[in-house]
Amino acid sequence: MSRRGGGPRPTRAGGPFAGSVLALSLWALVAHNSGSGWVQALGCLLAGFVVVGLFGPALAVSRLRVTVESNPSEGTEGLGVRVVLGISAPGAVRGRPPCGGPTVTGEGDLELQVVPDRRGAIEHLELDVSSASPFGLLWWHKTVRVALPRPLWVAPTPGAPDAAFVSSGTPRGGLEVARHRDGALGEPRGVRPYAAGDPRRLVHWPATAHRGELMVREAERPDAAVPHLRVALLDDGPAGDAAARRALGTLLELLGRSSPVMVSTLERDGPRTEPVYGPADARRRMARAVAATGR
Repeated sequence: MSRRGGGPRPTRAGGPFAGSVLALSLWALVAHNSGSGWVQALGCLLAGFVVVGLFGPALAVSRLRVTVESNPSEGTEGLGVRVVLGISAPGAVRGRPPCGGPTVTGEGDLELQVVPDRRGAIEHLELDVSSASPFGLLWWHKTVRVALPRPLWVAPTPGAPDAAFVSSGTPRGGLEVARHRDGALGEPRGVRPYAAGDPRRLVHWPATAHRGELMVREAERPDAAVPHLRVALLDDGPAGDAAARRALGTLLELLGRSSPVMVSTLERDGPRTEPVYGPADARRRMARAVAATGR
């Protein structure tokens, strides 16, 4: 569903308006000097076409409707994701910050690539929609705010892990990592179905062949054998985004040594402490993390 973000406005109107006035003035001068009725009648017809060409797109844009038909549930800041739009008439659409992207033109279902510039949940898109219908003489545009069918959770890009966190567990800058031990400790417990984010090295191929679905090994682990990352974001602005990038980099470093890693974050629904088994799960958790003041 789309909502209007203000009335239509012309785009770079100076040139088309000046050119139209000049052309009509010259035609009027020729018609006056010639005295021919057909020249004057043709001039009136031309003036009508110019008026429609200049102001008709304003009506077209005001009646134009945009909806989001589908969108992915996950993305990464700085990387484009494809959103399918439904547009009710021919026009051009471009995303506005925090989701920019190239302009797409057409009618019906269009694929728009949006590029989130920061992490977090995106539930609406700000779009610039424009049209030059029917004659292409002047473009008019307006801004609309369109709801997404489902939230788009944008993960941060991984930052540089801090070796001090991994080796010593020193709390600093909103992160705290318990002292790391070998994640291979513990007796085998069995196998379980594969979950998104599980590392490939845990796949149990005999059980996979027997069950007909991807299975992974699972082991009993003492609590002390599992690294525990606690993330407390300072805010939901630039400082919090920087901390989330550093936390993700640290978490990926820990996952490279051991899986799973216990992660404690604060989300919209409250505190969450659960194991993370792979990079996809790690990005998902950092996308959903919020600061205590942002709930």
